[in-house]
Amino acid sequence: MKHDRTASNLSRQADAARDLIAALGEDDEALTHDMVEGETGLFEAVEAAIAEIDECAATIDGCKAREKVFADRRKRAENRKERLRGLIEQALTVADLPSMKLATATLSVRDVKPAPIVSDEASIPTEFWKAQDPKLDLTAIREAVSNGKTIPGVTMTNGTTSLQIRRQ
Repeated sequence: MKHDRTASNLSRQADAARDLIAALGEDDEALTHDMVEGETGLFEAVEAAIAEIDECAATIDGCKAREKVFADRRKRAENRKERLRGLIEQALTVADLPSMKLATATLSVRDVKPAPIVSDEASIPTEFWKAQDPKLDLTAIREAVSNGKTIPGVTMTNGTTSLQIRRQ
């Protein structure tokens, strides 16, 4: 709810600032800045939005840190699971038990077919490679068009604006 109020307040204040600037009809940027600051709550609304951006960034950072902790924990659990499977397999093999029936599971040791181990990919014939779907290189297209080249099937946007936030 707090986020919706901030967005709504920011939008209302921006409308008020736009109306004030239109009423002033001034080209003096400093005067316009001071009038918007003095007559609207836009500056406070933007400050609140910046505070909310900071809060979102902190949440993102916190989630990333927890994701790392959970990924590490998952990896340890996966390693432990494989180690325990190996120990059970070894115990059944040493005991010469091809299978074991328990209340919770039935275990059996079986032979697995040999699997290939690739030691030098470059020497493997092309018939054993899978073809990849082609992928457009948008960076190369952008560079070619900016150098004046016309590329069939490509048009460019007019560009956009972007908010830059510098921290003091």
